Formats: sequence, structure tokens, C-alpha cells
Amino acid sequence: MIKKIILLFAVLVATVIGQSSQPLNVVPYPQQVSMGTCNIPVTPGSITIVSNIESATFSISMDRYTNLFFPFSNSTSTTSSSDNIELQVTISSDDETLQLGTDESYSLEIQQGSLQLKSSTIYGAMRGLETFKQLVTYDELENSYSIQCVSISDYPRYQWRGFMVDTARHYIPKNMILHMIDSLGFSKFNTLHWHMVDAVAFPVESTTYPDLTKGAFSPSATFSHNDIEEVVAYAKTYGIRVIPEFDIPGHAAAWGIGYPELVATCPEYAANVNNIPLDISNPNTFTFIQNLFTEIAPLFIDNYFHTGGDELVTGCWLEDQNIVNWMRKMGFSTTDAFQYFENNLDNTMKSINRTKITWNDPIDYGVQLNPETLVQVWNSASDLQGILNSGYKTIVSFSWYLDKQNPDNKIHYEWQDTWQDFYAADPTVNVTSNAENIIGGEATMWAEQINQVNWDVRVWPRAIGIAERLWSDQSINTVSLALPRIGQFTCDLSRRGIQSGPLFPDYCPMQEDLVFTMKPNTKLSKSEIKLILNK
Repeated sequence: MIKKIILLFAVLVATVIGQSSQPLNVVPYPQQVSMGTCNIPVTPGSITIVSNIESATFSISMDRYTNLFFPFSNSTSTTSSSDNIELQVTISSDDETLQLGTDESYSLEIQQGSLQLKSSTIYGAMRGLETFKQLVTYDELENSYSIQCVSISDYPRYQWRGFMVDTARHYIPKNMILHMIDSLGFSKFNTLHWHMVDAVAFPVESTTYPDLTKGAFSPSATFSHNDIEEVVAYAKTYGIRVIPEFDIPGHAAAWGIGYPELVATCPEYAANVNNIPLDISNPNTFTFIQNLFTEIAPLFIDNYFHTGGDELVTGCWLEDQNIVNWMRKMGFSTTDAFQYFENNLDNTMKSINRTKITWNDPIDYGVQLNPETLVQVWNSASDLQGILNSGYKTIVSFSWYLDKQNPDNKIHYEWQDTWQDFYAADPTVNVTSNAENIIGGEATMWAEQINQVNWDVRVWPRAIGIAERLWSDQSINTVSLALPRIGQFTCDLSRRGIQSGPLFPDYCPMQEDLVFTMKPNTKLSKSEIKLILNK
């Protein structure tokens, strides 16, 4: 009885708070919603997804969602042929190309006797399947399922909706990264920024330079080429692009474990491993970078490549006599030396046919970046405005550091309530001009105190607020209206195997046999990986 009262209270809260201007319990909230008047009863196993195109990538998505529609078996009902209903998916193109700007729009028409999902691409259809999944609701009191009749026209506000995963400060196994991709796909993120290496570890295997993984935490804590390709292929089944980051010239100590000649020598700075940069006076350093990136880039299908550039300690350069002599010979200041490095990186990016991404630090240091460089701004909104005024395309991150206790300098009694700060942090806040140069944003979870054990609970449900901020219209910004929807969605994520907890007192019924694992919900075969990657 108590459980039923709690459940009814939660439903009333969702109804009273959520019905006023956001009547649909969907996250992120769609751009256009027209509510219908009917609810279509459905029984477990009765929904079939039918597509008008043949696509290996989209077929995996269809199978995935078919298995997610009904988390609870319904022992009081059986499925007969008359109960079966079809979700008709109509996709304009069978082109599986996934790059920045790929069309993710879709429309859903749910009426009695007709369930229609339409999109231009398979990736828009994937977003529509996620919305449709959330429309299939379970009533525990009646032990039944139904689908809300509704008309939806939806598309993302920003084309870059990213999440940065740090596998350098703690090694995170491949299967856990695939599990992370599950959670990101469910929330309609579309970019995985993979911060692969840093000062403390180099876990990426190289056939060209095999001693690089001497800088890994352990021989078993590395990523092979096959691992990387599986991550990229799995992400593609969610419409998620994977962007590698090799952070240079700073944070380079791990490069020097296997190849000591690559890094600067500065005893006064060596106590902090983060202080050690590459030795840019050594011409072999640039040859090394060129060869390594030529090997690594083809493992990723995306046109972008992140080269870091943050927190360079130029004082270390000034303590290395070889570098000092070289700078004197070249007539370089430290800014000139940094500029020289970035110019050389531009040449490497051109040779591997990639567009460079950097953090904002080179610009702050006075470096003139190639105008095509995409700048990720992590410092502040004031930094953002100057970079926008300089004409650079940007992605913003400064308000979305999930590792911070007080990301907006606000203290909450419940730390999970920092989701409200993330939700309120619109990318255009305090931007007075050139806002059109903001192409999106990224949440970041630095891993000093994160590994596969606690990643889920540190990220979810807080990151849901960021997901909605990047997808939904700017006017969808009221915490009190979002809370009941996010509360329902975090429960749904938990039922799917993501350890996403509650934000307020409620009751979330879960499957009795639910097991939280560090594995993905789908396993790709080697042949599927090759097919998805067109190899």
C-alpha cells in the first residue's frame, strides 16, 4: 500500500508540475509537440520496427530498441497476432556517412492504428527511436504498457553535443567505454571526445612506435587498434562521432617513458609530471608526431582531431639548455616557440586530412591559430567572447566540468543538484556578438578520481541537464518543469542498466533480475564492425 501511495504521489507531481507547458515526458524535450487525445495499449513483444531501407548500422539500432521497449514482462497478458503493431520508419537516404552537421532531425506521428517515424538519415531515425522508446510507458499499478498519441517534429539546437572521456588518468576498459556510449546515445549526445593520453599514462598501442605503451599503467591497460575500431563502430550505431585527443605539447611526460628524447629536461619542474612538455627543438619530435598521427588517424572516421594545447609550462623549456639554445638561434620567445609548434601541427593535420581542435590556451598565450581550427573553450565566458570575436568556431565546456564540486560556484546540499547549474548554463550566456560561431558544447569528466567503478554514478543523472541544454530550444530552461521529466528519464536509464540515481523522493520500479554491469547492451561481431566501418 505504501509503495502504491508513493507511486501515485510521484505521478501527481509529474502531472502538476510537468503538464503546464511541457506536457510530454521526453528528454531532451522536442522542438515541436502536438499532444493527441488517445493512449494506445500495447503488450510486451507486440511492437515491430519496420524500415524502408537496408542498413547494417541502423539494423543494430532497431534491434537494440526492440529489446528496450518492455523492461517488465506482463504475466497477465499474452501477445496475439492481433496485438502486433508496427512502427513504420521512413528514411530518405541510406547514406551512412557520419560527420559534423549530419542531419539528425526526425518526425513522429503516433495515432491509433498508425505509428510513423520519418527522417532524412539513419541518425535522425535513431534519435526518433529514442523518443519513441520514452513514449512507451509502463503503469505498475495496472501492470500494463501504453503509447501516448502525439505529433513531434524535432531536431537538435546544436550540431556538436559532446562528452569528454578521460582514459589517461585512469585506464577505463574498452567494454566500459562501450557502456558509456550506451548512456550517451540514450541522452542524444552525438560526440565522444576521447582524451586518450596525458602526462600520467600513454595507453594507446602503436605499431610504428611500440615503446609508447611503456608509458601505460600496465601492459594490460592499453587500447589496441582493434579496440579503437570497435569503439568507433559501436558509437556509430548510436550516431555518435568519436574524436581522439593527443594532448601536446604539454602534458607529455608519458611520451618520454618509452622515448626519452621526445621530452624536455627541466629538473626544477619535474616534481609535477604535468609540467613536462615535448622538446620542440628536436626535429625528430615532429617526425615522430607526423608518423604516429598518420598511423592513428585512419582508425577514426571523423574529420576532426584534437591536439590539446592546454596548460603548457613554458618555464620547463627555458630550463632545458638545448631548447634555450635553439630558441636563441631562431630568435624565438616562448610565444614564438609555441606558434612554431602549432604551425607544424597544422602541416601534420593537412597531411592526414584532419581539422585541428585545440583548447583555448594557445590563443590565450598569444598564438595565432589557423582560422579553420575549432577551439574548445574551458576557461571562462570572457575568454569565449574574445575567441568568437576573432572569428573562430567554438565549442564550450567551461560550465560543464562534472568533476567539480561547485561548477557554477554554488554549493548545493545535495551534490547531484549541480545538474541545475549545468542545465542553466546556456552556451550563449553573456555572449553579446558572434554567437553563431558557437557550434555546440561538451561536458567533461576528468578522471583523477574516476574509473569504471564510479563513472556512471558521477555522471548520471547530472549530465542529462547538459544533454537537454544542447538539444532543446533555448526557451526550454525551467528547472521545475524539467525536474519531473528528468526524474522519469533517470529511472528509465536505470532500467536500461545505467546507474543513474534519483533527484527527488520517488519510486522507480525496476526489474527483479536487473544487473548493473560494465558492459555494453549490444555486442558487435568482427564482421559487423568491418561492415559498419566500410572496411
